Amino acid sequence: MGDLLEEDLEFRGGTLQLSAENVQIGNVDRSDNTIRLPQINPSVLSGADSLSSSGSFADARTDGQPNNTTNTEEGAHTVYPRYDVPFDKENIKDFFTFRKGVVENAIQDCITALLFPEDGEYLGSWLLTEITLWDNEKERIVLLTSRLVMTIKYDFIAMKQLDFKKTYLDDLDTIVIGELVYPPSSLVPERNLRGVRLMWNKGEALPLKTVWNPFSQDVPFLTFASHPIYWHKDGGVEERATFDMEIFAQKLQRAIECMPASACCIHHSPIVIQSYLGITSLLHNKTSMGFFKVRGKFSF
Repeated sequence: MGDLLEEDLEFRGGTLQLSAENVQIGNVDRSDNTIRLPQINPSVLSGADSLSSSGSFADARTDGQPNNTTNTEEGAHTVYPRYDVPFDKENIKDFFTFRKGVVENAIQDCITALLFPEDGEYLGSWLLTEITLWDNEKERIVLLTSRLVMTIKYDFIAMKQLDFKKTYLDDLDTIVIGELVYPPSSLVPERNLRGVRLMWNKGEALPLKTVWNPFSQDVPFLTFASHPIYWHKDGGVEERATFDMEIFAQKLQRAIECMPASACCIHHSPIVIQSYLGITSLLHNKTSMGFFKVRGKFSF
């Protein structure tokens, strides 16, 4: 098992090198196209190894070709993560947010009602999937300003705000961008999905009272992935950008880099979701309980 884990980390290191231009990479073995990483301190709640980057952000995806494998001019072997398309075309139409104008109106409502001049310069808005500590997927509007990230729970049926949370960029100490993975001993199927995690726990492990309480409000991180609609929108890149985690992560990184004396570190590494059995979360996510949609004769 140790050998398999080591090989897996080497593979991820080869993938992640492209997302961190300023990282000094060790030896490159051209025979098996792997890149061996130097010793790097682990990041709590992220992957086993992580690559810091204060430079430009690299989107690992290829538009419409998630399994694509390409060669750079230097001959390095680049392997992009695989993406499993959530839901099918007919099922996605049951989502209220799939209806024309719903998301745009909801976002404008939130901007008007919740953002104030003291919140900083408005930088962008998205409809993303929040993944909770207990691996439950939730539909959330996300607003980004030069000072904060606002996460909003919104009722897309009644078209009203239900709850919101402000996370100030000054409080962030780590941002992790990478593939969502589970611990080696987990029985939960792989997600084959990328995400971004915003952390303000200063590298400390979560207390047990938080880990074992599914209703805890003291979780010191936020994890986002692209909304399922991203894979089903027929429009161009601009229309799909509203549901795209990668675009959000890019703008978030730029906002952090523009902050004077920011102590936030940006890593490109796997994001570990601490779920081992996950029966409850699998049922929750399979039935999309965290999303507003038509369910037979009912809508909730």
